[in-house]
Amino acid sequence: MLPSLGYQGFRTAPIPSGWVQMSERWALWWNGREVATVTAAREGGYRLHLDALKMWQTKSVPVASIRQGKRFAERWCAARLFPDLPLREAVVCLTDNTPIKPAQPLPGLPPTREQQLQAQRLDEAAAAASARVMAALAPIRSSAENSPERRIQGRAG
Repeated sequence: MLPSLGYQGFRTAPIPSGWVQMSERWALWWNGREVATVTAAREGGYRLHLDALKMWQTKSVPVASIRQGKRFAERWCAARLFPDLPLREAVVCLTDNTPIKPAQPLPGLPPTREQQLQAQRLDEAAAAASARVMAALAPIRSSAENSPERRIQGRAG
C-alpha cells in the first residue's frame, strides 16, 4: 500500500470511504484506510495495488483502464473483507461512500478537590509574583520618565 498522505491523528474532517480521487490516482477507502489504489503506470496503462488484509497479502497487477481496475479491486477486496456476504452485497458495503464521522472526544474528568486547591494556590502565587514584579518596576519607570535626557528630548522636538 502507498504511504498515507499526511498525519491521520486528531481528525476534524470526516474519514473518507468508497472511491476517492487524489490527483491522478484513485483510492478505495474502507474502515478508515486505503485498501486499493489505481495509478497510471510508467509503461502505459494502469497499475492496481491491492492491500485488503495483511501486509503479505498484497497484490499488484497491471490493468487496462481505471474502470477495469476499480471493478477488479471492488470484487477482490469485498471477497476478503466480507467473506460472509454474497459478493454483490459485499461490493455495495465496500463502496458505500458515506463519510465516517470522527468519534467525539471523551469528556474530561472533573478536577479533584486536590487539583482545584492546587490551581487556586498557583493562581494566588502568580498574582503575588506579578505584583512584586510590577512594584519593582515602578521606580524604574518613574525615574526614566523624569530623566534629564527625556526632558531635553522633549524640548528639542
